[in-house]
Amino acid sequence: MRGLSLFGREFSRIVRSPKLLIPIVGVLFIPIMYSGMLIGSFWDPYGKLSELPVAVVNEDAGAQFEGKPLAVGQDLVDALKVNKEFDWAFVSRAEAEKGVQDGDYYYVIEIPASFSKQATTLLDEKPQPAAIRYVSNDSGNYLAAKIGQAAIEKLQTEISQQVTKAYAEAVFDSIGDASDGIVQASEGAGKLNDGASDAEKGAKLLRDNVAKLASGTEQLAGGVKALGNGAGQLAAGTAAVRDGSAALAAGLGKLEAAGAQLGGGAKQAAEAGAKLADGLASAEQGGAQLAGAAAKLSAALEAYAAAASPDAAQDPALQELLGAARAVSAGAAELSGGSAKLAAGGAQLQQGQLQLQQGLAALHAQLAAAQQGGAKLAAGAESAAAGAAKLADGAAAAGRGAAELAGGSGKLASGSAALASGAEQLAGGTAELSGKLGDAAKQTGGITGTDALYDMFANPVHVDEQKLTEVPNYGTGFTPYFLSLGLFVGALLSTMVIPMRETGLKPRSGWSWFVSKVLLFIVVGVVQALIADAILLYGIGLKVNHLGAFIGMSMLASVAFMMIVQFLVTLLDQPGRFVAVMLLILQLTGSAGTYPSELIPSWLQHISAWLPMTYTISAFREIVTGNELLTVGSKALHTASFAVVFAALSLIVFLMLHRKTKRDTTELAATA
Repeated sequence: MRGLSLFGREFSRIVRSPKLLIPIVGVLFIPIMYSGMLIGSFWDPYGKLSELPVAVVNEDAGAQFEGKPLAVGQDLVDALKVNKEFDWAFVSRAEAEKGVQDGDYYYVIEIPASFSKQATTLLDEKPQPAAIRYVSNDSGNYLAAKIGQAAIEKLQTEISQQVTKAYAEAVFDSIGDASDGIVQASEGAGKLNDGASDAEKGAKLLRDNVAKLASGTEQLAGGVKALGNGAGQLAAGTAAVRDGSAALAAGLGKLEAAGAQLGGGAKQAAEAGAKLADGLASAEQGGAQLAGAAAKLSAALEAYAAAASPDAAQDPALQELLGAARAVSAGAAELSGGSAKLAAGGAQLQQGQLQLQQGLAALHAQLAAAQQGGAKLAAGAESAAAGAAKLADGAAAAGRGAAELAGGSGKLASGSAALASGAEQLAGGTAELSGKLGDAAKQTGGITGTDALYDMFANPVHVDEQKLTEVPNYGTGFTPYFLSLGLFVGALLSTMVIPMRETGLKPRSGWSWFVSKVLLFIVVGVVQALIADAILLYGIGLKVNHLGAFIGMSMLASVAFMMIVQFLVTLLDQPGRFVAVMLLILQLTGSAGTYPSELIPSWLQHISAWLPMTYTISAFREIVTGNELLTVGSKALHTASFAVVFAALSLIVFLMLHRKTKRDTTELAATA
């Protein structure tokens, strides 16, 4: 109760003292001045783009597309003239360059001379996208440049849609022409199908006949091979006949010559036989005479022997002579008989020689004829051998040709089979082609270009955005950050006008001292939050989804910041304010009030959980624009924990200060 009494006296002292009251009242409006001005400035910057001066330079020379004039640059200018998104100024290049340098224009949009020409190259082999030149001066105002860049991207989308629409019109005109061509192509495909059917039949007939041809050529190759073998044997035989007939002709020639010689010898033999016959006749006569003489001699000797003396008769010489005479007589008789026979044989020999001569003459004549026939036979055999050799060579060549013919006919059979199969597929394909072209002709014939269809081609995709929560503008989105920042600045500035340690009465204890100061800062913090809430809600027009939670969280945040700053300044005095400023600087980026925590430096990410504004900003976001207060309770609990912890630390400080003051008073009294 002593603390409440001390708080009442101190509060009364502030109210009665204009020097204290006026600064404190001013401090009460610090949060709304700080956060309200920031929120008001950032409330809806894109809603005032119509006041942002932008220069437009159109140098487009136009072009022809599908026989139609195309002036995309002028179309763009006409569209911008009715577009109030920016404060457009349609000027020359020189005026635009000077204006952006002098700051009269934040950026320049330049439409080059080839803009329409480039827009017609979509169907070319190497299309060239239509280019718009965007000139900005970032040093003039970086955010303005970024806003302009976003607007240019939007403008690029709109221009692309216009160009695509023009293309769509040309394409659908071409589709109409193509539909007629498809009809003609369908009719041609029907005729092609008829021809393909005939070709299929012919290909099958060709396949069957070529198969027969292949079979026949294989048989022909076998026969030609046998012919080649026979021709080879014939060539060998005729060569042997040639050699034999040549030898026969030569032998017959020699035999004819020998026959001639034999005829001559036979003639000579006939002449000699005649002489022999004559001689033999004479010999026969002489033999007969010799035989008579020998007989007489033998008779005479025998008579002599008989007439002679016995001694003489026994004379060996006489006996020998008598034996010789007898032998001569016998031999002469025999010779006479042989001579007769020889004479008869000579006559016969003469007759045979005559016959031989006649036969030899006839043989010579036949041999002469045979020699001539042998010569002719040799010549014929020579010709036959040469012909047989040529026949063998021809048969061999025919064999090779027949083999090649058989191989070629086999390949032809395979090719004709493939041709038949391909012709069958061609017939099926042409039939399908004819049907498909007919269907395509029906489909394309029913296509009619309309503005709605052109717009669909130009903008075929519509983004259906679904938002879990809705943030209507920048001001609403930044409210959690700027309000937390304003309340912390208000707590910091309040320490400059509210006495941190002095009281109207001397505190009896550190607890009463703490209670009086804590209650004072709580009152100031709550009033600051309520004033800021009232102006934000009813002055600026902030819309929040959870009004009660918004007011309660703003008071809790303000009290928590008050407890933090009170502890720092009470403990350290002026350096405490410096520490509070450093804490504020850390929270500007470390609390994820602007950029997501994942985008801030890693060391700040690690300490963000220890910064009170991290939780107040997150709680305000859910309260202002969220649908459910799922996480607000834990965030409020963390914020309250900061308030309790630093209030407890402040209590410790006041207890220490009270002991020190009491000790100093005791020492001063003892000294006095």
